[in-house]
Formats: sequence, structure tokens, C-alpha cells
Amino acid sequence: MIRSDASESVVDTTNCDREPIHLPGAIQPHGCLLAFSLKARTLTHWSSHADQWLGVAPRGGESLAEFFTPTAVARLTALADDRPGIVHPLGGPILRTGAPRQAADAAAHVWSDALIVELEEGPPDGRGLAPDNLSLPRRLSLANQHFQASSTPDGLYDAIVREVREISGYDRVMLYRFLKGGHGAVVGEAVDPRFGSFLGLHYPATDIPQQARQLYVLNPIRSIADVNAEPVVLRSVNPLSSPPLDLSFSAFRAVSPIHVEYLQNMGVAASMSISLVIDGELWGLIACHHYSPRVLTFDRRAACEMLGTLAGPYLTTRLDSEAGKLQATRRSLLTEVMHDVASRPDFRDGLRDRAPQLRRVLDADGVVFCRRHDSLPFGQTPSETVVRAIEKRLADHPDAVWSTDVLGEEFPDLAEDLSGVAGCLAVATEASDLSAVIFFRGEYAREVRWAGEPTKVETPTAEGGRLSPRHSFAEWRDTVRGQSIEWSASDLVLASEVRLALIELLSRRAANIARLNDELSRINSDLSSFAYAASHDLREPLRGLNQAIFLLRRELHPAPTPQLEDRLVAIEQLAGRMDDLVGGLLRLARAGSSDLQYDHFQLDEVAREAAEMVLGRPIRSDVDLQIQEGVPVSGDFLCVRELLTNLIDNAIKYNRSDRIAVSIGVEEAANHSAGAGRGAMVFVVEDNGIGIAPELQKDVFQIFRRLHLPGEFGGGTGAGLAIAKKVVERHGGRIWIESGSDGGSKLLFTLSPNPTEDEEIE
Repeated sequence: MIRSDASESVVDTTNCDREPIHLPGAIQPHGCLLAFSLKARTLTHWSSHADQWLGVAPRGGESLAEFFTPTAVARLTALADDRPGIVHPLGGPILRTGAPRQAADAAAHVWSDALIVELEEGPPDGRGLAPDNLSLPRRLSLANQHFQASSTPDGLYDAIVREVREISGYDRVMLYRFLKGGHGAVVGEAVDPRFGSFLGLHYPATDIPQQARQLYVLNPIRSIADVNAEPVVLRSVNPLSSPPLDLSFSAFRAVSPIHVEYLQNMGVAASMSISLVIDGELWGLIACHHYSPRVLTFDRRAACEMLGTLAGPYLTTRLDSEAGKLQATRRSLLTEVMHDVASRPDFRDGLRDRAPQLRRVLDADGVVFCRRHDSLPFGQTPSETVVRAIEKRLADHPDAVWSTDVLGEEFPDLAEDLSGVAGCLAVATEASDLSAVIFFRGEYAREVRWAGEPTKVETPTAEGGRLSPRHSFAEWRDTVRGQSIEWSASDLVLASEVRLALIELLSRRAANIARLNDELSRINSDLSSFAYAASHDLREPLRGLNQAIFLLRRELHPAPTPQLEDRLVAIEQLAGRMDDLVGGLLRLARAGSSDLQYDHFQLDEVAREAAEMVLGRPIRSDVDLQIQEGVPVSGDFLCVRELLTNLIDNAIKYNRSDRIAVSIGVEEAANHSAGAGRGAMVFVVEDNGIGIAPELQKDVFQIFRRLHLPGEFGGGTGAGLAIAKKVVERHGGRIWIESGSDGGSKLLFTLSPNPTEDEEIE
């Protein structure tokens, strides 16, 4: 910072972000500055070389009329009431007769209770001409046409830098776009062939401090005519008491010593920056470099500023158009996916089948559907521990959407569980059977080309260390790890649409399920009544039939003929078969309609009771029964015992081995491709029996469905596995079959510890 009078030699470069660059206390030497009190219209500040422009040395306190023509005084008096920050060109001779620089160009503005007048050398021959001899209005019109003709963002970037270079004549004009984290990249460039290209290079956020960015939003243009020129100190009426003059809108504001050193290190002698502001935010800069001193006239600076203003809406349109086309494609895919999912009897089947397309909607590498007690992962996803940590973080966000592209930084303790995932976008749906959906992106390891190593270094001085800008701008490559591709604003919008679509689907499903549950309650009541009536009414004639056969045998003297005996035996067997079928029907009805009494117990406890009901006590010697201990179970004890009884009976019955092996335990859900979500406890009953062919594995759960002849494997009704399926579904779980390790069968099932009404009907 450069201050006038007693402090004019003080230079502070120890803290870039807090350096008051709008209060330098000096200006660049190619211009002259006079500042007047807005109320008194008297001189308060002036550049120390003002006498070279005015012909007299200011003392302070002079009126406008002492320096300017009556016409100029009238104009200055009028604009004093204008809105602050508007720079007015004055034009024409404005200095009183006798001033040494009558041809000076001038501009004035109001800012911070001061009327600031700036004088500069007038344009040479051809006022207002662009370098190609077109008038500036015509040049601007041509530039506007080129902007209109560009159909893509990249094409527009090129048009902008070409047009600014045409008007300004700088050696290099770059379009610099700010990226996430504050750093930026050169996305467009027009450069003299004598110099190398900077296109694609990245510059760290520290190259443009925060207060400079704020000033770029406030004042859209900044020019430096000669970085090596000595600044001219500002004088004031009261050097000790007057606050420094705010030069936020000054065309000649002196340059921060740090920035001077920065440009010198780059080999730049003159520069100009034009702000690109979109929706009130600093989107980027048009950065101009010249490798020798260069003074740009007011007219050309104004034309370049106008180009930046023109470019803003075009940038918005092109970027929105490109994003809109992509958004429309992805939104169409989302509609297709949700329509298909909604049409499925079980929407979870739809989500499983459509997971690849849903990932494409958010350009994700993986997706996890979170349920209350487990999760269903598809594609590249982290561990269940990470998923639950994300769910917990999501619960703290009121908008029900949370995203990051540096998951490892958010959860450093879980870095080893990320499995190559670096970014996530999570949305909450807050339903029992779908609490959240989390999209994941893998690490996007990439090489970034920096214009020099992106750090500032401590430079030793006599007074101690100080922060200085980078000395080298040679290309420096850095490999970025641990980050995913950033989630865009469009991604967040689509994620919200995914959330709303799922909530609507779940709401409709809940209403439909409530209606079905009412109907199911009525049907179960009717079925229960029918089952008990059938048990009584159908078994009564069966008992009579068996009694009649018994009496018929007693009354037949002598003994019945062999042919008659065969017929009596057939009648007895058919009656017994009928009794078994009626009993199976009754047990199925009871399994589907009785109220569940939930309790907590151990697997070995309920499994051993079930085994003793099938195999007797002690267990048959030809059966090797293995039951895993220490496994907690939550459910209806009697129903789970009935379930295991049927599965054990099935394992024993359909077995030709001399030594029957049955094992009961649990396995990890991750070991199974279907039937259970990650995190669920999968119960397994495995045997060394005859096995079940894959194409028949779904058929065995149908009531009275047998795969063998009635006389094979001891007969049976075919109701056992249907009853097992009904018990599992009542507990909100699933049951399925896989091939066993020894050629037998593995019957697997899950039990939900807290089944909801909607799970009961499925």
C-alpha cells in the first residue's frame, strides 16, 4: 500500500487478502487526478504532478471554477447528483485557458462523498477509431454479430478474445474462467504468434485475492499502462486527518506492489482486465497482456468494457443452451425410468432392473438404494459403513440433498472403505422401504497444467519474511487425486427431481397398499373362517369313511379277497392323502392370517426345537445337524419354528445320502446376487440332498406343488415350502433357493426386524 505525505514510503505486502488495494494513496503517472468534496465542491485531493497539467500547483480548497471552463463546471455540478460509480466522459477542452494540456481527455465520477475528475492524454489522430480504421460503434456492431454467430461456448470464447484484441491491440488476450475453489483456467486465447500459448493453463486462487475479486465486480475494467512506472503520490488538504481517497472506480488507481511483482515475474509490461459478471457473480475475466508499455485511450477502454458487457448475456445463453440440451436428455431418461418403476408390482424390482439407467441420469458410477435395515448397491459403491455415514450426514440437511466431490475429506476415518469412490450425491426419500438414494462417482485422477507452481513463497527481507508472488510461470503439472468430477448445478436439480419422483411414487404406493391391506384383512378373515370350516366339514366325512372301512373289514368273513383288499388299501391311502391336504391348507391359512408376536431369541434355540419336532429327541443318528450359535433373531418364535420345521423336513425327506447333512446358520448378504440387500442378515438351511434344478426353484413355493411322483420320497402334500414362504413374507423378508456346495440345496431367507404394513402384503 502506498500512502501520501508522512506514510508515502510504507509498502505492506504481508497479507494479500487484506491489502486495501482500493486505497493506494497514489495513481499511475500517465494520468492526473483531482478530487473535490461532494458538498462544498472544493479540492480535497490531487496528484502530486497536477501542476504539469494545470499550469498551477494546487493548494487545496480551490473551487471547480479555478481549474475548469464554465461549461465543464456546469457539467461537473450536474453529475454530482448522479448515481455513484457511473463514469462520465467529459470530452472537449475542459481546462481553463493557459493550462499546458488543453487537449486532455477527461472523465468524472462520484464515489465515497467525492467528485473525482481524471485527466489523460487525448487520442491521437482518428478519435474513436479501432486499429482496423473502423469506427468503434461499427467495430462493436461487428463483434456483436460474431457473438451471435457462435453456437457453442468454446466458439463464443474464441470470438470474445479475438474481438477484444482487435480493438485493444494487446499482444495477448485471454478468457479466464473461475472454477470451483476459486482457481481458474484459460478457456480462450488470442495471442501474437511471437508468444507461446497459455490456453488450458490453470492459475491458483491466490493469484487473484478476494478483495481484488470484489473490486472486479464493482468496477468492470482495470488497466495498467506500465508496471515499471513509478506511481504518483496523492496530496490532500489535511494529510494527517484526511482518510485515504477511495479509488475503486479510478482509471489510474496505482497498482499493488505484490501485483506489480507478479506481472514483472511474468514478463508483462502492461495489462488490462475486463470483468465477466453473470447473475451478480464474477464468472471470469478477459485478461489482456502486453510485453511493452501500452496506454489505451478512454474510448478504446470503454469499447472493451462494452464488449465484456455484451459477452455476459451471450455466455449465459450458450452455457444454458448446452446444459439445457443435456438436461432435457437426462430428464427424458428419468421419466422413462420412473414410468417403468411405477408400473412394476414391486417397485424395488424396477429399481434393481433400472439402476444402470438411473445412474446415467446423474452421470454416476454407482447407486445405492438405502432401506431401513440394509441397502441395495449397484455399480461402483463404497462399504455399508460409508453408506450409513452419508445417510447420517444427509439427515442434517434440511433440503434433503447433500453432495461432495471429496468424500475422503468429509470422512477421513473411512478412507479405506471408499473402494475408489470419491464423490457422492445423496437424496432423502424418508420412507421405511426406501429411506435414501445415493449416487456415487469414482475418483477422477487428472493432470492439471498450472502456470507455474501454484504457491506463494516466503521471501526473506531485512525486516523478516514476507509473502511474495510466484517467480516462475513455466508450466507445472499436478496430478489431482481423491476427487470426483464435480456435481454441477444441473446434477443437483435432477437429483431433486429424482427425489420428488420417488416420493410421489412411494406416496401413491402407500395409498394403494392401505387399500390392499384393508381388502387383505377381509380376505384373511374370510379365509380363516373357511379354513376352520373346511377343517371340520371336510374331515368329518373322512373320519366316517375310515370308520366304514374299519367296520367293513370286521364284517367280511372269511378274509377279503386279494383284489378287494387292494381296493380297501387304496381307499385308506386316498383318505389319508385327503386328510393331509386339508391339514396343509389349514396350516397355510394359519401362517398367513395369525397375528405376529414379535420377540428376540437365538437361532440355535428355535432351530433345535424345530429339528426335534422333525427328527425326534435325541436327533436321529443318521443325521449330521450343524446349528450356528450366537445368532440373534427377531420375529414370532412359533412362526419361525414352523418355518424351520418345514425347511428341515424338506432337507431330510429329499435326500438319498447314507449320512444326511443339514446346516443352519447365517451368511453375508454381499455373497448373494439376489434376494437380499447389503447389510441384511441372510439365514441359510443347507443340505446334501438331491438338489433342485434352477428352472424349478420358483415352482416349489407354490401350494401343493410337488416335483416328484406321489410315492417318491415318502409322499407329502407340497405345502411345506408354501407355508415357509408365507411365514417369511409375513416377517417382511424374502426366500429363495441356491445350489448347495455339495450338490444339494441352500434355502435362504431374510427376516425384517420391524416389518411395515406395506411389506406384509407382498
